[in-house]
This record gives sequence, C-alpha cells and structure tokens, in this order.
Amino acid sequence: MAAVDSAYTDFDSDRAMVERSQELSSKELSEAHDKAAQAQTRLTDALETISEGFFLFDASDRMVLCNSRYRELYPGLADLMRLGLEFEHLIKTVVERGIVPDAAARPQEWIEHRLARHRNPGGPFLHHQWDGRWIQISERKTQDGGTVGVFTDVTEIKRREEELAAARDKATEAQRRLVDAIESISEGFSLYDADDRLVIYNRRYRDMHGTGSIDVVKQGVSFEAILRNATASGEIPDAEGRVEAWIAERLARHRDPKGTHIQHRSDGRWIQINERKTDDGGTVATYTDITDVKQAEQAIQESEQRLRVIAEAAPMAVAIVTFDDGIIRYANQRFSEMFELEGSSALGLQAKNFYADPQHRERFIDALTEHGHVESMEMLLKRAGGEEFWALLASQRVQFEGRPAMINGLADISDRKRMEGELHKAIWASEQATRAKSNFVASMSHELRTPLNAIIGYSEILFEDAQSAGRESEMADLRKIQDAGKHLLGLIDNILDLSKIEAGKMTLYLETFELRPMIDSVAATITPLAKKNGNALVVNCADEVGTMHSDLTKVRQTLFNLLSNACKFTRNGTITLTVLRDMDEVVDWVEFQVRDTGIGMTPDQQAKVFEAFTQADASTTRAYGGTGLGLAITKSFCRLMGGDVTLVSEAGKGTTFVVRLPAVTRAASDAAGLAAEKRSERPQVAEPEHAPIVLVVDDDPNARELLRRHLQRGGYTVRLAANGEEAMQLARTLRPDVITLDALMPHMDGWAVLSAMKEDAGLAEIPVIMVTIVDNQGIGFSLGAADYLVKPIDRDRLVRAVDKCCPRGAARQVLIVEDDAPTSELMGRTLRQIDCTVTLAENGRVGLERLKEALPDAILLDLMMPEMDGFEFIARLRADSRWRRIPVIVVTAKTLTAEDRARLNGQVQHLVHKGEYSGKAVLAALDELVPRHARRACADRP
Repeated sequence: MAAVDSAYTDFDSDRAMVERSQELSSKELSEAHDKAAQAQTRLTDALETISEGFFLFDASDRMVLCNSRYRELYPGLADLMRLGLEFEHLIKTVVERGIVPDAAARPQEWIEHRLARHRNPGGPFLHHQWDGRWIQISERKTQDGGTVGVFTDVTEIKRREEELAAARDKATEAQRRLVDAIESISEGFSLYDADDRLVIYNRRYRDMHGTGSIDVVKQGVSFEAILRNATASGEIPDAEGRVEAWIAERLARHRDPKGTHIQHRSDGRWIQINERKTDDGGTVATYTDITDVKQAEQAIQESEQRLRVIAEAAPMAVAIVTFDDGIIRYANQRFSEMFELEGSSALGLQAKNFYADPQHRERFIDALTEHGHVESMEMLLKRAGGEEFWALLASQRVQFEGRPAMINGLADISDRKRMEGELHKAIWASEQATRAKSNFVASMSHELRTPLNAIIGYSEILFEDAQSAGRESEMADLRKIQDAGKHLLGLIDNILDLSKIEAGKMTLYLETFELRPMIDSVAATITPLAKKNGNALVVNCADEVGTMHSDLTKVRQTLFNLLSNACKFTRNGTITLTVLRDMDEVVDWVEFQVRDTGIGMTPDQQAKVFEAFTQADASTTRAYGGTGLGLAITKSFCRLMGGDVTLVSEAGKGTTFVVRLPAVTRAASDAAGLAAEKRSERPQVAEPEHAPIVLVVDDDPNARELLRRHLQRGGYTVRLAANGEEAMQLARTLRPDVITLDALMPHMDGWAVLSAMKEDAGLAEIPVIMVTIVDNQGIGFSLGAADYLVKPIDRDRLVRAVDKCCPRGAARQVLIVEDDAPTSELMGRTLRQIDCTVTLAENGRVGLERLKEALPDAILLDLMMPEMDGFEFIARLRADSRWRRIPVIVVTAKTLTAEDRARLNGQVQHLVHKGEYSGKAVLAALDELVPRHARRACADRP
C-alpha cells in the first residue's frame, strides 16, 4: 500500500509538472511528457504488484485506472472494466447481476447508499459477494477530487473469525453443560486445584455442609478452611476432643486419596466420600448421602434379631438356609424336634439331606427362584432316623447376615395326609354308588320302555281298527290306555332327567331361534289344555321380541311345565304368558312370566314347591294329581341355562312364575370351566422343569381340576384344554408326552379329536388315554346313524323312515332283529301297512342266517338280545363285503356307555331309542335311508 501511495504521489507531482509545461519550451515540454509517462508506468507496475484490488475514479466519477487484481475480484464485471466507466453505472450493474446479495432486497436504496459512501468515504466496510467471498473496501478522496479505492479479499479472515466465535460458543456451551451436569447429579461434587483451593462445586456439595461451614463454601476457598469451620461448629462427631489430629488425617487422605471412606455428621447423616487426584495435581471428589442405607442396615440387624425371637416362639418348625450353599444357618427348637435333632446340631447341615424325594427339592427350588416365595407346597421329608413324613412348606427369600437366604416354615401334615387317603376312598365309594345308581336307572329305563312299547303301539292299532269299524265305546277305553301309557312314559322320562341333573350330566344343545314363533307354537299346544278347565290363555309377546341362543327344547319344556301347572290349578280363570327383554350392564335377558288366577300358595307351600316329588300338600296331590317333578326339573333347567325361576303367590288369588334366562346362553361346562381355570391359576404345587407334559382334555372343569391335581402330585407338568379345538392347538404347540381325552365334548368331541390327531403326522405318535363317562343324550346321530328312534316306536316316524329308505312303488324288504316278540310284531305290522316285505329274527344269530337267504333294503336292530346281541351282529355284518353297505337302524331302550358308543361308531346309520309313542319313528328313518341304497340293493340282490 505504501508503494501505491508513493506512485500516486509521483503521479500527482508529474501531472503538476505537465500543467506547468504549457508555459515551458517545446524541449522542456517533451521532457515533461516523458517524465509523466514514466510516472504512469511506475504507478501501473506498482499497482499490478500489490495483492489488493485497486481503482481510481476522477472527480467526475469516471474510471481512470484499475489493476488486474480488481478485475479478478469481480469477474462478473470484466466486460465493463475500461477507462471512462462511470461509477454509478458500475454500481447499478453490480445490483442487476446479483454480485452483492445484500442488494437484492432493496436495490435502489443500496445503490444510493453505495454512491454516498463512494463520494464521501468514511472508512473501510465489507461486501459479501454472491460466491461467498468477503471483500473489504477502503476508499479515500484524492487531492483533485477523485476517489481511490483498495479492495482486499478477507474471506479467510472472516472464516477464522467465525470459527473462533463458534469455538468460543462451544466452549461456553460446554461450560454450561458441565455446570448443568454437575448440578444434575444426586451426589455432591467438588474440584480442588493443586493448591487445594475450590475451583468448581455443585449445590448438593454445598448443602451437605452444616450451618457452621456452609457459608464458607465458595470458589477460591482452601480445603483446610472448610475443615476448620466444620470442626469448629461441631459438625464432625469424630473430631471432638482431637480436632487438630482429625484435620491432619483428613488433609492427608484428601491429598493422597486411597478409595472411599464414610463420614458421620452430627445431624445423623452418613456421607460416603470418593476422592481421586487429577492430572494437574488437583483433587476431584463425589459425596453420597448413604443415610438411608445405613439406617436400612441397622433395621436389618434389628429385624434379624426380632426374627430369631419370633422364630423361637413360632408354633411351627422354622429354618433359615443360605441360598448359595444350601446350609442351615438358623433353626428353632421345633425344627430340631420335628427332625429328631439334638439342640443346635442342625446348624451347618446341608438342607438337601432332609428331602426324601430329590424331585420335590428341585420343584421347590425352581418355584422359589422364579417367584421369590412358595406357599403351601407339600413335601415328602425324612427325619434324622430315616423316617419319612409329609410336611407343608412355605418359604420366602430374605437377606440374613448380609447374604441371600430363604426362611422356611414347616408343619407336619402326616395326619392330614392319612385323612385325605381315607377321604379319597370315601369319594371313590360315593362315585361307585353314583355309577350303580346310573346303571340301575338305565336298566330300569330299558325294562320299562320295552313293555310300554307294546302297550302304546297295540292300543294305537286297536284304536284305529275300532275307529274304522265305528266302535266308539271301545275307542274311549283304548284312548285311556294310550293316555295312561304316555303318562307312565312321561314319568320315566322325568325320573331320568332328574337323575341326570343330580349327576351333573344334563347337556345343553344350543341353537339360535326366533322367540315369537316358539311362543306361538307353545300357545297352540297349551290352548286345548287351558280350555279343558274353562280357562282363557292370553299371550303378550311383541313381534319384534327378537331371537334367543339357548336350548330350544328345554326352554319349551320349561314353559310347558309352568303353563300346564297353571292350567291344572286354575278353573274358569285366566292364564297369561308374557315375554319381555331386559338389558342390564352386562347381560341381555329374556323374561317369561306365567300368571294364573288359580288356587295360589301359602308361604310354607312356596318354600318347598321346587323340591323333587313335592307338591303344595297331600290334599293338592289327591285333588290334582302329579308327581311333583315338573317344577324341580324346571328350576334345574333354568339354572343350567344360566338363569333362574322365581314365583310370587297368594293363596286363593293365583301365582306368577318368572323365568329369567340370558338371551345368549353359554354352555354350563364353559362357564364352570372359567371358574375352574381361575381356581387353577392360584398358586399350585410347583412343576419340575423337565417333567413329562400331560395335556388334559375335558369339557368338565371339575374333571380337569381333579386330573390336574393327581398328575401334578405325581410329578408331571399339566396343561389343560376345555374343548377339542383348544386341544388340537395346544397339542401342536406343546407336543405333550401324553394326552388324556374325554370322549363326549360339545362341538368337536373326543372321537373327532382322536381322529384328527392320528391324521396329523406330527401328533400321530402321541399316546392318548381315553377318560370318559358317557350318557345317552344326543348320542344317536354323532354315531353316524341313519336315524335315531326311541321305544315305544312312533309309528309316523317309522313310516317316514321306511319311505326314505325304500321308495314307494318298489319292492321293499326290511329285516327286523328283535328278541321282544310284541315289539317285533308291532313294527312288522306297521311296515306291512306301507307295503314292506318283513322278515323277523329273534336274535343276532338268526338275523345273520336271514341275511344269507335274502339281502334286505334296511335292518331294524335291537341291541339287547340273547345269544348274539346287536353289537356283535353289527360287527359281523360290517365284516362281510356283501352286507356292509346295508343301512342299519338301531331301535333300543338301552342307555349307551362309552364302550357301546365305540363299538357302534361308524357302523350304524340311525339309532332309535325306545321311548316314543308309536312306530312312526322307525318308518321315518327307513324313508330317509333306503333310497340312497335302493339301486345298489337291487343290483346286489340275487
């Protein structure tokens, strides 16, 4: 810049010389021009050597000269750089070409400001260029009114200034974060320099000092000064009476730290101090308030002492065993007495030596490890002399003398186990008695239904004969016989229902049905009964009452029982059936109200009206008849469907029965299953980790719970499934070692589950144990039967069965295999009336001989026969390729067992129970079956 100033001075001097040359001679003028040219050259050379850009504008703001560096700084203006360029034009071009971004937002204002600064320079200023560079511009006026400017690229300087500012900001932020971090920690923090003067600390450190020293804690104070103030105010109990010695020890520990140490303060606090030296000779320390820990330690010591006192006074054996080595660390006197040990000889012994069964110990340790406690686990232990005994063990993990341990309480339950054994024997005897009762009821059903079949069937035939002949006097007697037979059959059915309800074997068959059509059907059936006693039946039921998902048959039977009772005990009155829907917070209910204006009941009569075989009193029984079973069965049905029946009555004014049922009924086994599974979620005997897994499948929650308990006590891991679908899912997931399977379950029964498992390659090899008790409800069609009829045979159903089996107009042959001659004759007579050719056989052996003579279109088969019963007959029938496709209709009064079902499964097309009113049921079964086989039968028949 000095060279520029020198050249510029020479130029001014030479120019003045040129002006004076006008007064000189020509020679002198020439010399003056040479000197001026030389000065101009020297100026130009000097300007080209400098690193800054340079321009010169004359007094009229026209460019006189500029150096190449100036052009380099403004490459976007290269086309303008020429002598005579007006400065204002230059500045406007800068704006137009966007060379200075700051000018874009306010172009005219920026131009005016730049011109003013150029014409009246006021010192250096900066321009930020479009390419990111920063240019410092220094302008000043010349003596002749022109303007000279120097342009310096200060981009690097600006970058360094920005980096320096950023570094300063980072340092400030780091300092702030450090302070925040120190303040945020829960411990006290301090940093002393090499001269033991406080450099930095947090508020927690200051607050840890007492009132005597807290005000001294500030930056620059010496560590020793803080110590002396603390001891002078009595903050350090350990320094009392030895202040100087304590200060010397504390200074030595501070200047040469060797780990943590604990300091007790006069206010009861305990402070743990951790110090270490820094690289520059200073000392950094953290201070932790461990008062709670120290108090907890003291409390533990006191608790252990109390525990010893309580254990000695406890009425049970108590032992504390350390968890890592299994050694008994404490045992009370009762523990020693229980295990026949002397004094304190139990201490130091291995607890595992007192287990009679190692598997019990493994289950106990696993449960304690997983849950931290064990409640009421039964263990087989042994005394010092080797005698084994049962004990009830409860355990809790604790800390004892600073080590993980378990405190165990034991009670000798040997006497209780003996009583349980006797109880199990009593339960088994009770189950045997129940089974005997069920067998008796089933046998009586068979024995009673068989003669009833003949009574009702023959009376019906005789009634039709008398009707055809016009013998009206005989028709009345025959109708009485039929009614008496039907009444007796109803009593048998009621007794069977009551027996099943008492045994817990009554099953629900759930379906969705419209309420209004069901009510209309019930009303149509009851109306003649109401009119018989001069009563009017009124039905209040909205058309939009909706649907119900329940057991339709049991709902209908409930209403029939209540309405028939109302009709029986009301004369010349009104019986009203009302149906309502009621939604509470959880359940949608359907309410049936049966109101009569009959004889009513006293409070004493109401109290016992739902008891079996009970009526209002003896006079009522004599006057109105009946067995007193209807209301007992109704009550049981309602509860089985998840509802109840109640009554309101006044003697002489009438009675109102209210049946309240859920609109959507859950199977009783499902509802009970939820409760049983909740019970099973309670703490149980711990299962060993590697024990065999048994999957228990049963829809009866009580059966599942009983099996679970037996198996767990036997050392097995047990998982439960309440239905077939859940069983299949769990079997695929768990791959159990064994499966116990109930045969009869809703939706997917045990036989279907077993079949599905055997078809699954992954499950086929799992052993399956069938555990079941089978009743006779709903068993017929699940066996694959073509029909299911109950003796006494309903003749209309028998006719329909035959029509389905054998098309009318074709020769139809039916083989009847029945040992009871009246029943056989009755069915034969019925079938001949619809043009069937009938062949009779008195037992299974004779039936096989008849098959060799001619192939029938269908076979009616009784199960209970001498010489060869129905089961053996079916087995031989299906073993012969000539006969195996003949449809079989089983006609029986037998209540089938699980074994019976297994023998029949897939072998018969229909199952008919002896208990309906005529031979119609068998005919209906044959009518359904034989058309599907008639073509084959005709082709195969010789």
